[in-house]
Amino acid sequence: MKTILLATDFSKAANKAIYLASQIAIKQEARLILFHAYRFMNTYDDNYGIPIDELKKLSARKLADLKKRILAKVDQPLEIEICNRRGFVLDTVKEVIAEFGVDLIIMSSVGDTPLGAGFFGSVATEMIDKLKTPMLVLPPKYRLKNIENAVMGIDLTKPIDAAAFGKAIYFLRDADAVVDVVFVAKDEEEAASEAIRKATLNLRELMKNVPHTFQTLVDKKRLEAINGFTKKRKAQLLITFPQHHGFFEKIFFTQNTRRLVFDAEVPVLAIQ
Repeated sequence: MKTILLATDFSKAANKAIYLASQIAIKQEARLILFHAYRFMNTYDDNYGIPIDELKKLSARKLADLKKRILAKVDQPLEIEICNRRGFVLDTVKEVIAEFGVDLIIMSSVGDTPLGAGFFGSVATEMIDKLKTPMLVLPPKYRLKNIENAVMGIDLTKPIDAAAFGKAIYFLRDADAVVDVVFVAKDEEEAASEAIRKATLNLRELMKNVPHTFQTLVDKKRLEAINGFTKKRKAQLLITFPQHHGFFEKIFFTQNTRRLVFDAEVPVLAIQ
């Protein structure tokens, strides 16, 4: 991994991602990009808000202050660059990904207010759905912890995406984390099927160079089962592989992705 992007709105919730982003960047010897998207906001009264040029200066100043704070706290070399863009988060992030060759995006799923929580939850969900870059999203209940063990939730009823799975393996190797791989079957028949047995063998072969365990759970409520397993294992990270869906499946996908992020008590790494 070469470049990590930390997306921030400078809120207290977003600040929770600073430590984790710095930790991962140092461990993986990656460049850390501090990113903020700004745009004119109509106040719906006689005040027309802050001029866009002032917003740009304010954004740059806050990013520079954030860089100083990070460098003052880390005790190992860390390359940090700052970047701000005018526009909506998703549009500007796409530009920055292409410009800097971003390998991982880190951001909080919430703002400091109920409105902010809903907005950033929507932004994070939309970014997971529309970007191919891996995203590490911090949930509302996140507490600062080192990543030592992770849970990887995987659907063995679908073909394994080699490219996406390779990104997960790469991340786990660099993070030096032990992973518990879990598949949630809808019933005992599916869990014992020949197709799942073959998929499990294939998965174990792909994971042969990563310390791991593998378990199959049976539960019709897959999201709840995965989150419950993650909590039971006291993991510090949950890895998922969201699939790009068609138009009629998109609403279901978005709702489940948001539920997964908001219900989890650990960061969620979504890899497309």
